[in-house]
Amino acid sequence: MTKTLTITAATIIAIIVATTATLFTLSAVAHSDQACGRVDTAELRQAADPHYAASLEKLARCGN
Repeated sequence: MTKTLTITAATIIAIIVATTATLFTLSAVAHSDQACGRVDTAELRQAADPHYAASLEKLARCGN
């Protein structure tokens, strides 16, 4: 009887630990795609500008 109770308790604890680890992992994955900070509408308009790519290339060549 004691052996069965020990096995049952160990199984329940293992399930709880696995469930908690899964929830933390899924939570971390779900929040990993969120952008840091806020996006300003002016930055969005600037990125939509047809000449924005050229300014990025100029900045990349500059090295800064």
